[in-house]
Amino acid sequence: MHRLHNTVKNFEWGSTDAIPAILGTVPDGTPCAELWLGAHPVSPSRLEVGPARTQAQLEGQNRLGGQESTGGVATETEPRLGPNLIEYLAGDPEGLLGHDSLESFGARLPFLLKVLSASKALSIQVHPNREQARAGFAVEEAAGPALDAPDRNFKDPSAKPELIYALTDFHALTGFRPRKAVRATFERMLSQPLTPPSLDVLGAIIAALKSFSEAKALSRAVEIILSDPRTPGLVDEVAVHGIDELPVGHISRAGSAVDPAQTLCELVTDYPHDPGALVGIMLNRVHLQPGEALTMDAGVLHAYLFGTGIEIMASSDNVVRGGLTSKHVDIEQLSTITDFRAGAPRMVEPDRSGMLLGPTDDFALQALRCPRLNTVERRGAAIALCTAGTVTLSSLGSTLTLERGQSAFIAANEPTVTADGHGDLFVATTGLGTGAGGR
Repeated sequence: MHRLHNTVKNFEWGSTDAIPAILGTVPDGTPCAELWLGAHPVSPSRLEVGPARTQAQLEGQNRLGGQESTGGVATETEPRLGPNLIEYLAGDPEGLLGHDSLESFGARLPFLLKVLSASKALSIQVHPNREQARAGFAVEEAAGPALDAPDRNFKDPSAKPELIYALTDFHALTGFRPRKAVRATFERMLSQPLTPPSLDVLGAIIAALKSFSEAKALSRAVEIILSDPRTPGLVDEVAVHGIDELPVGHISRAGSAVDPAQTLCELVTDYPHDPGALVGIMLNRVHLQPGEALTMDAGVLHAYLFGTGIEIMASSDNVVRGGLTSKHVDIEQLSTITDFRAGAPRMVEPDRSGMLLGPTDDFALQALRCPRLNTVERRGAAIALCTAGTVTLSSLGSTLTLERGQSAFIAANEPTVTADGHGDLFVATTGLGTGAGGR
């Protein structure tokens, strides 16, 4: 077992205090959106190979000429770091990942664990399945843009199903509401004093929702919203005039934890003029209580709105965006990848061991609450993260204590591992052998 050192992502939608609170650091006003734990090439975790040195030790080292910092004086007091997790796994893929994982996923860690904390909505987005990811990655690789190019959709050849476990109240948009509910929501806008261009595009959206099959109607409505140059004007006008709220039970509220009028107001406040706000009110809105979990397969259009949670996914960074963002939006790819069938959100319940399964066998998440002694469930390699209190991992006389914000890599060839203490522990592993589904 090895303690890990992980990367914080400072995306502008992130909250400023939740992740620092978990890590035990002082917030400085910088958005801290995600903490990545895993072996994704963009930001792989690194192994800690020794404790942090005191300032006095560092100063003594400098006097002896053992300077490590590029500025000539070693001042950092971070733990001593070894190889990143990709490099470490390459040394013994079968022993560290496990035979079954190696056969199923190759010589890589198939999952990525994150702490996610949003103070405002993330982009409306969708992730590809494995075949779409392989094809899209090959096309973009051949075209030549760098992996970090702003218009790049496919950064790897992997699918990206995911699961979010709420640590706080957590709101999300996921999958399409029934067509009748969506149409009724847009029809509520007809009572507003809209200009002719806005009325025209609104009429086109409503007409699309009355025609075709349900999936085709929803697809066509999204296409109009995202491609018609008059849509930003409609968004602005509806934001000014608002939509009167209606009681629970009204058809336009079906599939939404709150009135879509509230969702629209929130989205337009965060992203003025953005057509994605109108796509957002087409989606189911879910309010997760702490301890509840939601999973999304490839093809499910979604957006997280606000809250803090533990997110686990297949180890991929493939994202196709459709709005609520200043980043690249690709309407054509979105239309190709998205599953436009209406359907209820897929909530996930843990089993008796605290295990939560996603839609594929790339990952599973175990949520443990000590003080009772727990067996750490593993199907191959695992990453453990302590989010509260202190938890000690034990394996045949070897122990590793994790305090709040600390994490560890557990190799597949590690004997049985137990967790004890007083705290909360999340364990990411594969879903192999669980019946989670094919890849």
